[in-house]
This record gives sequence, structure tokens and C-alpha cells, in this order.
Amino acid sequence: MVGLSKDGYHGRTVSLAVRNLSRVVLLAVCFATVIGLVTGTFLRVLQWVTFLLWETVPAAIAVVPNHPLYTVIVCTVGGITLGLGRLHLGDHPGDVEELLAEIRAGETVDHDEISKGAIHSLVSLAFGASLGPELALLAIGGGMSSHALVRLQYAMRTAWTGTIAGTSTSFSDLRFHATGGLDHPVERNDIPPVPRWWRWIPGLAAIVLGVTALKVAAGSGLHFGYAVPEFGSTNPTRRLAAAALFGALGGFVSVLYLRFRRRLQAHRGTGDHLMRSTVGGLALGFAGAVTPGLLFSGQEAIGALFAGLPLPAEALLVAGVAKIMLVGLMLETGWKGGPIFPLLAGGAATGAALAQIVPGVGSVVGLTAMMAGVPVGELPRPLLIAGTVALFYSGSLFIVAGIGAVAGTIVVRTVRKVGK
Repeated sequence: MVGLSKDGYHGRTVSLAVRNLSRVVLLAVCFATVIGLVTGTFLRVLQWVTFLLWETVPAAIAVVPNHPLYTVIVCTVGGITLGLGRLHLGDHPGDVEELLAEIRAGETVDHDEISKGAIHSLVSLAFGASLGPELALLAIGGGMSSHALVRLQYAMRTAWTGTIAGTSTSFSDLRFHATGGLDHPVERNDIPPVPRWWRWIPGLAAIVLGVTALKVAAGSGLHFGYAVPEFGSTNPTRRLAAAALFGALGGFVSVLYLRFRRRLQAHRGTGDHLMRSTVGGLALGFAGAVTPGLLFSGQEAIGALFAGLPLPAEALLVAGVAKIMLVGLMLETGWKGGPIFPLLAGGAATGAALAQIVPGVGSVVGLTAMMAGVPVGELPRPLLIAGTVALFYSGSLFIVAGIGAVAGTIVVRTVRKVGK
């Protein structure tokens, strides 16, 4: 190492490393807190606007909440508003795969994807889109994080360079060239790679503070945990077998859903954004007028299913299939949102219906396994799906959801291989 003896390095490294690393940690925490607050604020504003449209305004004009005509009008206005926004602001944000590809490649997400994508997502979700908030959260949180990560990586490199050179780095140093302001300049090739622990400590601190800020800012707009009854079957083998069966059925439903989306894409043409979004709003309005539970992401509906929604199997089956089809229609008409939560809801309703028909399968097992199997066509990550189910509903569902998601993924992949 240039300009630094071995004894001098070992004598000063510990305290120097702590000082330099503490500045990086503080910078990471500041970035994460801001990102968490902004993302959480989006969820809180979404909750406020949704309550305004669907509770406050109907009460002010003496309309019964979920009145069919009011539902059609609101959803259609939402489609027109979204279409105008897409025409004048651009079609932001892109889909989940595009955003994830940019972030994984280490690229920074365009500012329009973040700001204008947040506006379009807010309009879509508040006006009742049968979609989830995950696309908006990815565009806002992931997009801001991509910019923060570039700066944080530069700061970590700068602080590590200062430690190797035996120089304390200031916050101003972290904003400039890696060797700027150092008393003992160090050539880039002479600097050992930044160790993992130097990256992990700021990363872990950022995650903890970021999630905390997100929850505080979101308030009741972000809800975890529902009351889930005990599994009906006390036989673990039967429970796991039922989970695999219903997960495979969910995978089959996922295949049909993907084919339905491809058919919609084939007939989509090059129609303008305004027309497509308005058509989507009309379809959403009529669906919501018939069955209000088809509106929004369906997270609350899943909680009601776990609580034992008193509906016959036929009604649950129709509602589940309609929910799944509506997700595809929303996405292909340009409404902005994520497909995972509504597909979970559609799978849950379908699983609850089939659990009433198939003897010996508890409703919780059937509901959970099929709920996890349906989204695998859009998100072929069984552990991520199972973790989502466990996080938002109950940790006791993780194993059953994991088996269902794995079984569904196998079905989807098998069908794709056979179709090639």
C-alpha cells in the first residue's frame, strides 16, 4: 500500500475504520429513511384518496356506498383520467419485469418512472383498479433506491480508500472523487476490494430504518397480519398432499390466465391510451357494480375468506375466476398496478370454493395453497410468494403456501416446456 507502513496501518485502522464506516452508515440510514418516508407517504395518500372517492363523496351526495351507478361512474372517470395522464405524461411506470431488470443490472431508474409512475399508480389504485400496489412501491422505493445505491457504493469506496490511506473522510469527501481530500493519495489498483462486512453493516442499518420509516409514514395504509384459523386437518401428510394438489390446480389456473393475457395482447392493437384506459375503466365499473369485492387489490377480501365468508362454492368460484380475468384486463388496458395481490385474492376465492367441493380438504389448506399457486405465472419465485403470504397474513401459512407455490411453478414450467 502506498504511503502507509504495515505497523502504522494496523495501529490506526480500527478507530479509523469505525469513524469512516459510521459516516457511511449514517449516509445509508438517511437515504433509507427518506425513501421509506416517501414510499409510506404514497400509501397514506392512496388511502386518503380512496376513502375520499368511495366513502366521503358518496356520503356527501347521499349515495349508498358501492351503489352500482356510482361505481360505474367513478371507474370510468378513473379510466379517462388515467388515459389523459398517459397521453400527456407518458406511459409510466413500465411493468414489474422492466423495472426489476433495470435495478438488478445496477442501472438507475429514470426520474419519470418514479414521479409520473407514482401519479398514474395513484390514479389507478384509488379509482378501484383490481391491481395491487407492488408496482408503485417498486417504482418509487426501488427507483429511489437505485439512485441512492449508486451514491452509497461510491461513498463506501471513498471511505474504504480513506481507511487504507490512513485518513479520516468527511461527508464532503463522500460526494467527490474517491481520492479527493486524502492526505495520502492511493492508486485505485492499490486498494483492496471493499470487504463484505463494510457493505453489510450500512445495508442492514438501511433496511431496518427504511422499513420503520415506511411503516410510520404509511400508518394504516400498510397492514400486516390477519386472524387465521387453525388447520382443520391434524394429519400432516394429508395436509401436505392437499397443499400440493391445490397448488398444482393453482398453477393450471395460472396457465389459463397467461393465455388469456396473450389473447388480450393479440387484440390490443395500437389504440390510443385514452380509449384503452377508458374501456378498462368501464369494464372495471360494471364488474364492481355486480360484485364490489372485485375492486381493489383484494387483500381485505382474503382476510374475510380466512374468517369464513358465508358464500356457496359456486359464488366463490365465479368471483375468483372473475377476479383473475379482471387482473389481465386491467393490465392490458394500461391501468397501473401489480398483479400479485389480486391474483392471490382470486386464487384464495377459487381455493375456498374447491375446498368446499373436494372432501377431506380443510378450507385453510385449500385456500392458502391455491392462493400461492395462482401468481406463479407472473412471479415464478415460490419462496417469495410464500414469504408474502406469511408476512401479510400469518407465519403459520408459510409451509403450505410454499408447497402450493412450488407445485404451481412445476405445472407452469411443464406446460411451457410441452408447448415449445
